[in-house]
Amino acid sequence: MIKLNKMANNNEMILALFALFLFIGFSFSSPYFFRLGNLMQLTAQLVELGLMTLAMSASIISGGMDLSIGAMASLFTVLLATFMGTMGLPMWIAIFITFVASLLCGMLNGFLCGHLKVNAMLATLGTQALFSGLGLVISKGVTIQCINEKFFFFGQGRIAGHLPFQTVILVITAVFSVILISKTRWGRRIYLIGSNNEAAKFAGINYKSNIMLVYIFSAIMSFICAIVITSRISGGRADVADPLVLQSVSASVFGGIAITGGSGNILGAMIGVIVFTLVSNGMNMMGASQFLQQVIIGSILLLVLMFRQLIKRQ
Repeated sequence: MIKLNKMANNNEMILALFALFLFIGFSFSSPYFFRLGNLMQLTAQLVELGLMTLAMSASIISGGMDLSIGAMASLFTVLLATFMGTMGLPMWIAIFITFVASLLCGMLNGFLCGHLKVNAMLATLGTQALFSGLGLVISKGVTIQCINEKFFFFGQGRIAGHLPFQTVILVITAVFSVILISKTRWGRRIYLIGSNNEAAKFAGINYKSNIMLVYIFSAIMSFICAIVITSRISGGRADVADPLVLQSVSASVFGGIAITGGSGNILGAMIGVIVFTLVSNGMNMMGASQFLQQVIIGSILLLVLMFRQLIKRQ
């Protein structure tokens, strides 16, 4: 039992070793996996899911769940493409206006969950429908083209001809998020709110303002993800980021963040993203079908959850 508890306390180390095991295994399984081009592509594949996982992790740690992040990111791609492609606005003006829109979306979620204390899943399920509807109305259900050579660098550019610039975006954002949530006073308040809301009240923590900041943070992560997606596909679509929502929940939980809130950390969630991406990329290199990939990823997630439940019982 002591050994199991020690393993539970070293969650990130175990996940990192598992990711290393997968990396070495796929390197031997496919002659194409360890090539520089594929490794750079692998880091690029991490980005969008990684950014959405940052958004989801913060809300789960606080005791809630932001189901609207996919709809928000999709809406922001439509706005960016509309401003730059259809209206012809300069890149930085379009980005700034969309950023303001992201703050408003985050404030709406924060108001519903923090001030009105609506159940987070129900509130964000409602705003998910709202944001998706706005994206469909603006785009009329079609992809809006965005042709801007400078803007393409965010999702297609490479540093020194190899390192994807979007990977740099993820690394900087992830490091900032780890420090913000794990090392700051605000981050500690979010953990306390997520683990015991009543204790947080007695500690004098302002529930409303702190929850508001959580959902603003999630909206900003969705905004950054939208920049990468819009640049990568050279356009915006009202449903482009929807599949990332459930994947981000899975990566967060796999990385050790408790679905009930108050425990786990961002670093573990990021390692979860790496594991999922390694499995997907490695299976592609081996010629496995998408259906088999889903089976394997689901099986890994279930085994990890069963193992953690065993530790919890002991």
